[in-house]
Amino acid sequence: MKIIIADDELIERKAMRKFISESFNHIEVIGEAANGRVAIELARKHKPDVMIMDIHMPGIDGLEAIRQILVELPHTKFILVSAYDSFEYAKVAMKQGVKEYILKPSNKQETLESLLRVELEIKEAKKLEEQLKQQLNESEKLAKQQIITAIIQNEITVEIERMYQNFFPNAHMAYFQVITGCDREVVTELLNKKTMLPTIIKKLGDKLILLFITDKKSAHHVKADSLTLARAMSHSLPSSTTIGIGTPFIELDKLIISYQQALLASAQLTKEASVTYGFPLLDENKDGTIRKLEKALYHELIAGRVEQAIDYFHLYYEQLTRQKNMTTIIQYLTEWGIRLKHSLETEGANLRDFSVMGATAKEDFVEIIRQFGERIFIQSEGNQLISKAKSYIHDHYKEPFSLEDVAANVGLTPTYFTKMFKEQTKQTFIDYVTDYRIEKSKELLLQTNLSLKEIAFEVGYDPNYFSRVFKKWTNLSPKQYRSTTK
Repeated sequence: MKIIIADDELIERKAMRKFISESFNHIEVIGEAANGRVAIELARKHKPDVMIMDIHMPGIDGLEAIRQILVELPHTKFILVSAYDSFEYAKVAMKQGVKEYILKPSNKQETLESLLRVELEIKEAKKLEEQLKQQLNESEKLAKQQIITAIIQNEITVEIERMYQNFFPNAHMAYFQVITGCDREVVTELLNKKTMLPTIIKKLGDKLILLFITDKKSAHHVKADSLTLARAMSHSLPSSTTIGIGTPFIELDKLIISYQQALLASAQLTKEASVTYGFPLLDENKDGTIRKLEKALYHELIAGRVEQAIDYFHLYYEQLTRQKNMTTIIQYLTEWGIRLKHSLETEGANLRDFSVMGATAKEDFVEIIRQFGERIFIQSEGNQLISKAKSYIHDHYKEPFSLEDVAANVGLTPTYFTKMFKEQTKQTFIDYVTDYRIEKSKELLLQTNLSLKEIAFEVGYDPNYFSRVFKKWTNLSPKQYRSTTK
């Protein structure tokens, strides 16, 4: 903590300096001032944490000096010193935010306590400032993730445009990179060294999606810069890393094209190639591109990454439209869908109850891919997640909880959790919870002398509702069950 002492009496200044130096190891007296004008100049130069200020000094007095300093350095704290016990001085000082007031001749204990109180106030203010800064950083990160997610999902709203303009007021163009085969931390560290461009990074499956924002107005120059940056990055990243690049666009709602191009480029690039970065090869042999996209989509489905698989399908469909008419496309997609289903079943996926034959439009095939992906995810992750959900129910059945609570506990949306729960347990969520609570209530009815009201509360039910549910579930009232079974 840095302190300046302002007092027109030399003896007072030296005594105060000596006392502070002997009492504190972490407090440094960085200057002394004999009048208000010098105090203001020293404050501007050294920006102290605390100033011990005498009220009565020649020229500019202590109160006026405080007023001027606070205009430029509002976080500076002051301990006011005066030979007069004047309420008027104290009242003016308090209006300026001064909380500490010491009478001359200053008492060492009183001075010590004032310094400790001011130090504590400074520490608490800094802690609060750090907390606010951290909250702002987290809010900014979240908002930027909303922006990049909205772009790649083609869901640009007025609010997204407003946030984009607020974060990037100088933005003129932007473009995407899709990086495979590298960790986010490595790429983030590398970007800090290689570019000053504002960048948003989103992890999507095994890929990193990067949005670069630039104030340059020439698309040619931006494309050249993007290649230069990718080249520089590729030299510092693992040899297995590929960097697909999209064309820059001005309009926010067209950046989905840049993302799709970068995604296509990442599918075309291979780690064995001599160059592992670049724009998509739109004139590449179309069958070659189509096969690569089929392969990429298949691998995303096997990994349970449904949304990424659908992204690849959109690119796949776009490639087909360049060389086939609509009737031929549907026929081609049907044949491909049958092959895809067979390949997935060979890997162990249970897709027997799904049919590809009824699909007649692009949207039908998107839904088929979603169903395939969800089934694969349920098969691979479902048992573990539903076991976790059941454990939550067993641990909390005495308390009120909702489907949303359990879904959040296992990290799924309520809709998806409902579907997964029914598929895994062959029961609805409500039926499972009711069944479990009723079984627990049966145990209590037979094994304890608790009243029906007490049992109802023990299994998480309102007493009046409990009797109705119990009878509906067992065809007996709780009282009848207890008397006929015991």
